[in-house]
Formats: sequence, C-alpha cells, structure tokens
Amino acid sequence: MGKGLRCRECGNPMYADREEYQPMGTWVTYVCRNGGCASVKRGFPYKERVFESK
Repeated sequence: MGKGLRCRECGNPMYADREEYQPMGTWVTYVCRNGGCASVKRGFPYKERVFESK
C-alpha cells in the first residue's frame, strides 16, 4: 500500500491509483481526489508516479 502523497496544485491528499511491485520496492501512481482542484476541473487530474522503497 502506498505511503500517501499530497497534490502539488491544491495540497489535498491523493489516492494510490496503481501499484507496480518490484524486488526493491513499489512504483505507485497517485491521483488527486479533490473535485475542486484546478487540475480536475481542467479534465486532467494531477498524477504523480513515485518509487517507494521497502
């Protein structure tokens, strides 16, 4: 399970949309969950892919 991240545009928590498990850790794709965020209103919610080591 992802550790969590905050949206860089609105500052609200993001959810882990996708997790790809690797031997040294996990690639997690986070997506903004705030319906009032400017990125969501544009139609492209803010996404960020990060590597979280074990």
